[in-house]
Amino acid sequence: MNKSITELFGLQGYLVDTIEVENGNSVVQCRSPRRFVACPTCGVTTKKVHQKKYRILRHGKMNRTKIVLRLLVRRMSCRGCHKVFTESLPGVSNKRSTNQFYRFAFELLISNSFRWTGSYCGISPSTLVKQLISLQKQWHIDWDTMGEEIILGIDEHSFRGKIMVITITDLANHKLLAVLKGDQQSYLEEFINSIPPTAQKRMVEACTDLRFSYRSVVERMLPQVRIVADRYHVERQAKYTMDKIRAVVQSQEPKKYQAKDIMMRYASQLNEAEQRRLHNIFMRYREYPVLQEMWFIKEQVRRMYFQGNKKDALKQFNHCLMLLETAHRSSYVTDLKNTLRRWREQILNYYDRRTTNGFTEGCHTKIKLIKRTSFGFRNINNYIAKVTLAFLPLLYILNHHTI
Repeated sequence: MNKSITELFGLQGYLVDTIEVENGNSVVQCRSPRRFVACPTCGVTTKKVHQKKYRILRHGKMNRTKIVLRLLVRRMSCRGCHKVFTESLPGVSNKRSTNQFYRFAFELLISNSFRWTGSYCGISPSTLVKQLISLQKQWHIDWDTMGEEIILGIDEHSFRGKIMVITITDLANHKLLAVLKGDQQSYLEEFINSIPPTAQKRMVEACTDLRFSYRSVVERMLPQVRIVADRYHVERQAKYTMDKIRAVVQSQEPKKYQAKDIMMRYASQLNEAEQRRLHNIFMRYREYPVLQEMWFIKEQVRRMYFQGNKKDALKQFNHCLMLLETAHRSSYVTDLKNTLRRWREQILNYYDRRTTNGFTEGCHTKIKLIKRTSFGFRNINNYIAKVTLAFLPLLYILNHHTI
């Protein structure tokens, strides 16, 4: 059979005898080209055939037509130890589907749900889940290929409702390293303990949000790593503080004035009409000067990240603290002031390498898409396996390049 036919069906290393259409399926009859087979017990090669039989295997789909293999499998008789054994064929196990079939199914699963993919491929969703879990267990992080410096990104995202899980990425090489089963310190400690000592020595930075538990674990277990407070979370903390004050100020109004959208945006993003509207908002609530003060502090926090060096950033940081000290009294303002003080060193560490958790947040955006297309998850193991597959789609293809 033409070599291009074997490549078309992903049957490299096999001989294709015939291709027929039966009951709407493309049936490909193939066999191994080898005459001699090595005995798995003693290693002696033999060509004596004890028995032949055909196996029917699912192999994928092409133009919505199912591809079925009629594969010739031989039972060989060893001339050394006189035992009978079945020849091993690449990409074929004791299952009713080839590795090529599951590769095809997993490629569909990246952007579809378990139920839809199983229905399209003709297998049950539970079978697909079992195969994916077994594949996910084979994956291990190759720390040796990550270069001389490793920068960890640590953040959490929602698995289901208020149940949070930790996302860990390599910011230097833009790789998803792991999705842990929870957001407790113990899960992060377990992951760091699994990192080889040689890889731990190459870690130079860890970028995290303003969660003190993550910071304490990294400081204790990776003392040489410089911790960076993520810029996005620092700016968001200032914006949310301002929005909480706005909500309290407007809570007494029977009909709330639309002020949130304008106030949450930065001054550089507003046109002249929007700037006039913002001024009217401040005039409307001039009895609550803390609202305008907090809006100005929010702008100053953002301005801090546009400083050219760490020295200028420190001046701007101290300026923000001074504004918080002199602002009208509010529990929200006090909380923000205390947060900035506790994270002072980590916030200023940003100016050493300008490291952010932007790649990690991008991973979260893709994970949200996975959750929507899968209509949610109830099992955390299935969820982690599906996310791993979406970020490592070539893993299965590289390990199983034939059927």
